Amino acid sequence: MSVEKEASRIWRGRIRDILNQQWDPIGGCPADEYDGYVGTIATMVRDNTTDDALMKYLEWAEAVHMGFGRFDPERARTVIASIRALGKAP
Repeated sequence: MSVEKEASRIWRGRIRDILNQQWDPIGGCPADEYDGYVGTIATMVRDNTTDDALMKYLEWAEAVHMGFGRFDPERARTVIASIRALGKAP
């Protein structure tokens, strides 16, 4: 595996960890529960998407896609800050 692919895999794994540990709107799910969101979020971050756009995506995922009809913006802000703290995508 190339160094770039390995770095990308690690970076995406860290996004996965953040979603599982800090976001987790379902609560106590298997480690792969939010894997379907990792790719979109990684692409959004790589494409320099705004925090507002990331917030809207997390809101859609939580309130609409998962069907909760509710959304915790404070938790989402924490998640976005943690993802941003990972730095640029490799």
